[in-house]
Amino acid sequence: MPMPMPETDAGEPTPQTCLRVAREAAELAAAAVDKATHATARSSSASEARLEEVMFATHQEAAEAERCAARAEEYDADPEMPDSAVRYCARGAVDHAERAQAAAGVETTATALRPALERTLTPQEHAERESARRRAEAEQEAEDRAATGMDADNRHLAAANQYLAEGIVPALGWTAGHVRVLEAAGTGRLYWRGEQARQAAEHGLWNGGRRINRERTRALRDARFLTVVDAADGVGVLVLTPAGRVALELARLHPAGLYETDAAAYEGRFARVARRHKRMDDKKAAARRLPALERSTVRRYRSPVTLAEQEARAVAEAAERWEDEGGFCPGVETPRPAAEPRTEDTIAAPVAVSVPAGPVLPTGMYFLPLPSTRYRDWWSIQCGRCHGGTRVDLPGEFSDKHDAAQAAMAHYDEAHRPADDRLTHEEITEAGRWPLSDAQRTVLHWAEYAAELAEFDDGFWALDCVPDRWDVNKRVARGRVTGLWAAGLLDVHLESNGRRRLVKSPTGRRVARLLLRAERQGVAQAAPKDARLTPLPNRSDGYPLQSEGRLFKGEQRPTADPAPAEPAAVPADPGPTPPAPPAVRADQPLLRRLFAPRPAREQRPVDGLRMVIRRPQRVLTDEERERVRDAALLNLQGGLIMGIIDPVPNPSPMPEEVGEWVREHVWPGHFQKIERKYPHGFRRWSMCERGTCWNCLNRRCDLCVHRQKGGPDVDRNKGWVTNHQGRTVAEFIPRPGGEPCVWWCRCSCPKDGPAPARPKKAKPAPAAPPEPVPVRAARTVPAPVEDAAQAALW
Repeated sequence: MPMPMPETDAGEPTPQTCLRVAREAAELAAAAVDKATHATARSSSASEARLEEVMFATHQEAAEAERCAARAEEYDADPEMPDSAVRYCARGAVDHAERAQAAAGVETTATALRPALERTLTPQEHAERESARRRAEAEQEAEDRAATGMDADNRHLAAANQYLAEGIVPALGWTAGHVRVLEAAGTGRLYWRGEQARQAAEHGLWNGGRRINRERTRALRDARFLTVVDAADGVGVLVLTPAGRVALELARLHPAGLYETDAAAYEGRFARVARRHKRMDDKKAAARRLPALERSTVRRYRSPVTLAEQEARAVAEAAERWEDEGGFCPGVETPRPAAEPRTEDTIAAPVAVSVPAGPVLPTGMYFLPLPSTRYRDWWSIQCGRCHGGTRVDLPGEFSDKHDAAQAAMAHYDEAHRPADDRLTHEEITEAGRWPLSDAQRTVLHWAEYAAELAEFDDGFWALDCVPDRWDVNKRVARGRVTGLWAAGLLDVHLESNGRRRLVKSPTGRRVARLLLRAERQGVAQAAPKDARLTPLPNRSDGYPLQSEGRLFKGEQRPTADPAPAEPAAVPADPGPTPPAPPAVRADQPLLRRLFAPRPAREQRPVDGLRMVIRRPQRVLTDEERERVRDAALLNLQGGLIMGIIDPVPNPSPMPEEVGEWVREHVWPGHFQKIERKYPHGFRRWSMCERGTCWNCLNRRCDLCVHRQKGGPDVDRNKGWVTNHQGRTVAEFIPRPGGEPCVWWCRCSCPKDGPAPARPKKAKPAPAAPPEPVPVRAARTVPAPVEDAAQAALW
């Protein structure tokens, strides 16, 4: 009688194996319950609750494992149940046994039972399954490429960009109008003329065209999504910056993040920037500005590359590599794209174009490699001739190196070629009519490129004039600036805050460019001294200096700066009558009379500087000295510099007890915090209440601060009223008459004339010689015999 065929497939575990595995799993779960119960029985009161929870969880999993094992035996005895039911129950018993051991905290040995329940595949089955998997992946990849035109890596990059756009676009606070402005700039035909932005009909025709919203364009330019490139006739072409290009791509990926109207966009930006500690005006101003795109976002964005672009790039790289390696090589076929048609499942390659060898840049210009994608490189251009040797990045990014070279050549033709072309006879003659010195040329350079040339009450200053150092300001000679202004090389721009800013006029730009070309070609050199230039007829009256209170025609004096009035001078202490000097002009302000140039100051009487009341020096008590010694070292040094170690208070109708109550109960907390750090307080002292300088306190009257300065410290006579949060709400002028608040060192040492002698340091008394220590002599050494040579040496 033939034996019956088993119901299990080849490689599947038999029912007997499944029953054995299920019973072993139930036993392992029961052993885990025994260990958990034993641990609970030996637990302390602190761990009793936790161990009971562990025991209950282990018991529940062990009960489920026993139930699965019993059900497997029951299914095996039933002839109608398939063998797969027994395998299912055995797998369940192993799962519950693993969880029981994990809950009890013992080693999970039930995992070793699982391989016995897995089916062992034959090599043929492995090969068939792997072939089916690869076939399904290939079909899915073909469908995805046909739908997107990109491979898997670039599709993943596109998905990452989509996720990035969903988080960035709503925070930009844009509308669809902002996107249209950037799209117009991407065409290269967006320009700015006067106060209006337009999109030209053709590239290079900067006249007429469609109007673009002015406010949106200005906001995008201020947020550095757009930059201005100078063109002909004073036209500024608006081009996309790297941040603008990335923001435009993100906005196209997620248009749902744009606001419908400008009002809704403003409300969204206001909700993001509104903070409790801000004033309402600051909130509105911040909401009107568009937030800039962070550099990390620009670096994270990578544009995906399609299959067509990859193939075109491969063709170009093959041609470049062929020419870089020397052209034809015997035995090697010349790489060229296939001319025969491709099959339907592939993408047609574009026609190959001849790519020249590596591009060459003009002198002083450099390629700057930018972060590139996987299939495309990016370059930018740096110019080392625009700002005195410092490389600056030119606007624009290029995926083709030859396009970058063309942009560099265009910049060179516009900015630097006129300086390299040979001068004509007329230009050489005109350059000879402007014999400017190096200092005058430097002033012209500061007025246009490296710094901001401005006029203040104390003269002319070039602000931030050193390109490789931060916040370096230099004073400029008054006659040098006024001479260039009178000759028409400088113009004055009157700003709304009352400050005057000097910029290079069109004549000044032409002359500076002409002199630069002449110097490079060896035709003319800088003069050793400042040239006395002929003033223009309309500027022959001289420059109206701000320090003298003179104004330009149509200029108005700021309301916060009243007309200078000479205060009544307080007579100084009687002394020897000096010779009468030339009188100081009455129209000069007090600061100009106090800090006049040295020749004018030497012509004044010796006591002419002492135009303030000299009150006596304050003598600290023992308690006050102890308070000064207990101050922190940093606060003590600050008090010495500000002269508030021994302040001299002004007479006040308010008693000291009332003032102490006001400081404790009325002043805000941040006032009291800094007030407690200084020995005698910080904010209660004005300029005229300061005491002795730190040099005089150290008995170095020869180095008195005000002796070195040649005059006292003069305050601007202005204060500020703050609210409970410390923010300024109003301006406070203690003396409406304009009298200054002056600090003159309280020390009685003279502030003029011969300097006092420097105090001598007391030498320490010589220490007594140490007593000789008796040493036990080992042996007698004979004394050296003096000879004539030793006598001569000593």
